[in-house]
Amino acid sequence: MKHDQLGLRHAVSQAVALNAPAGTIVLYVTSTAALMYFTYGSAYPNGAFAIPLVLLLSLVVYGLMSFSMYEFSKEISSSGGYYTFVTRGLGSSAGYFTAISHVTYQMLSFTGFGILGFIGFIYGILPELGVSLPFANYLWIPVVVVFTAFVTGLIYAGIKPSLRYVFYAIIIEVSFFIVTSIALLFIYHNNLSPAPFTASPVGNDPLLVSTMMIYAIGTFVGIGGALPIAEETSRPKRNVPLAIITTIAILGVTIILAAYAQVIAWGHLNMSSFGTTSSTAYPVLLIYQHDFGILSPLLMILMIILVANSYFTATVSLGTNASRVLFSMSRENVIHKSISDIDHRTGVPKFAILLVASISLVVVIATGLIFEGLYPNDPFSALTYASLFLLILESPISYMIHILTNTSLYRFLKRSGKKVNVFKHVIIPGISTVTLVFAIVVAVYFDLSAPYIYGIYGAMIWVLVVIGITAYISLKKKEKLELIGDFSL
Repeated sequence: MKHDQLGLRHAVSQAVALNAPAGTIVLYVTSTAALMYFTYGSAYPNGAFAIPLVLLLSLVVYGLMSFSMYEFSKEISSSGGYYTFVTRGLGSSAGYFTAISHVTYQMLSFTGFGILGFIGFIYGILPELGVSLPFANYLWIPVVVVFTAFVTGLIYAGIKPSLRYVFYAIIIEVSFFIVTSIALLFIYHNNLSPAPFTASPVGNDPLLVSTMMIYAIGTFVGIGGALPIAEETSRPKRNVPLAIITTIAILGVTIILAAYAQVIAWGHLNMSSFGTTSSTAYPVLLIYQHDFGILSPLLMILMIILVANSYFTATVSLGTNASRVLFSMSRENVIHKSISDIDHRTGVPKFAILLVASISLVVVIATGLIFEGLYPNDPFSALTYASLFLLILESPISYMIHILTNTSLYRFLKRSGKKVNVFKHVIIPGISTVTLVFAIVVAVYFDLSAPYIYGIYGAMIWVLVVIGITAYISLKKKEKLELIGDFSL
């Protein structure tokens, strides 16, 4: 792959796009509300009014999670990202576990958020626009194939052309939601309240807020999106850390502001219908359809276009990152060497990209069909729950990656003879680790309602599987780990 072909704006665009601000504002805000309602709606039917608080605390937690990768990115620039960091700190076995977990997490985001998020949005939005879908139970399958083909084509065209498109799309997307959210707050200025940033809508119960954060932390997973493209970024030890900080600021302002504007516009006493199918699949659609006067039809159409495109750009970014991690693993002989073959015309890891697309199609179609069996004759619910299942499945896996990264930082700095700051390199990562362990424990203890709990159990099973694979490789195929984590700029 070509070095020094990307700048800071490309690194920021990659990370922000991976998060899909518009898609997140629609999917994560709505589904967090649904999760809150189905979990404890009988006690606090309007508890979703506290979504801005849940998102703000989730951003703080993810900011703590990001600190270790921020510190690492100032020292190491590698397509391996997290697994290179962990290998340098904790050794090859921990690095291998992280590599498999990271690829899994990226694939689950690619499928659950990118592809299924897109098709779920289409299935939710078209009926509300009066469009009836023929053969709805199966039409999504060819649409998914075409969508994945377009995404794969843009990734294969080269990282610079794809990020050029992503850069301009993100500017338009973020600007649109910031401006319209401020406009909504102006329109509903009489309803402005600090309550959404408090726990009062959920009876000031910290356990309930913590439980909702298990899912909502995933709102900000794109913050580390620039790590796998570090080798292609100019001055990576400067630009990648800057991209992490900039991404936190952009996502925090855009998503939390939009969530606050949505709940204020919907109204505290109406929150029991926010995020449930009793009124609409996506509350934000009704808000943009009715609350902007004569501009409403235009803004609603723009919003739909931007959200659909947001899923597209996110899937491009997620696929790009997954292919880079696979490339790095292949280059270091962890997986088959052919996966690191480069297309000399576009400078991309061609087989890694095709592998991501192939696995993703299998996962999406299989998961979609399984949930259609669970929710017959209701394809929207089936596809939405399939998406949520994969996203919840990824959350504990993501937490494990960050826990290992946190634990690796101090060890890496000591081994490298670097200066260690106890507060920065021990206490902050320690707080992050404790928070993540607590989130995992609470997820199991609280016993979320179905189908959400399926994702938690699935993640626990997968972590045990990866531990088993790691133990086998470490004991029987040790030569596979000789080069892991070795390459960096």
